[in-house]
Amino acid sequence: MPHSLLALVLTSTLGAAPSPDLTVRYEPAGSPRAEQAMTVLKESEALKTGIKLPKPVEVVARDCDEPSATWDGEERRITICYSLVGEIRRTLTGISQTEEADARTTDHRVDAALTVLFHHQLGHALGAMNGLPDSEGQADQFAALTLASDAPKRVAHAAEARHLLAGHTDLDHLSGQDESATFACLLYGADPAKHARIAQGGWVPAERAPLCAGEYNRVKSAIGAWRPSRLTQ
Repeated sequence: MPHSLLALVLTSTLGAAPSPDLTVRYEPAGSPRAEQAMTVLKESEALKTGIKLPKPVEVVARDCDEPSATWDGEERRITICYSLVGEIRRTLTGISQTEEADARTTDHRVDAALTVLFHHQLGHALGAMNGLPDSEGQADQFAALTLASDAPKRVAHAAEARHLLAGHTDLDHLSGQDESATFACLLYGADPAKHARIAQGGWVPAERAPLCAGEYNRVKSAIGAWRPSRLTQ
């Protein structure tokens, strides 16, 4: 009997080795700034996942002309640019300094933001490989489900980091107040008791918080309705 897409995707063992369906390659950095960004990305472990993938996917971290992160369906490749990693780190460091937050808080925020960035691109990949029309909103839905399953200890930090970055329009896939609130709502709705800090922090609007469990379950049911046979067509 076939399993739902949700069961297939969220088959994840925390602490296990990275998914054999996903390979990660770091290309040489062309400048000291890019070298620093590469080190930050490696040390964040944001690209480590136990999520089960329907087809092999390659993740490439590299120098780029523009700060971006992209999914290439033909090559089944996620590309993350060192320049975008650097922009995220500098922006969050600046925010933390303004708030007089300590270095540990800054590191948690940066690691979580990079985890969100990766899971968003993974969301594009999962949607495409399931034959779904591509959209940023759908990628975010997949990202919330996979992140909550794959990296539960980073959930609250992920909601916080995206909330802090929401007003910075130059940060690819992490900008937008409405998008940030919806993402936080889905993360909170995955387990409101466990992730209470999201509501306490105000990263999901107070009037929306009681509805988030229902919102999460609707998204979960919608994604779970697709069967893995779609993934191989």
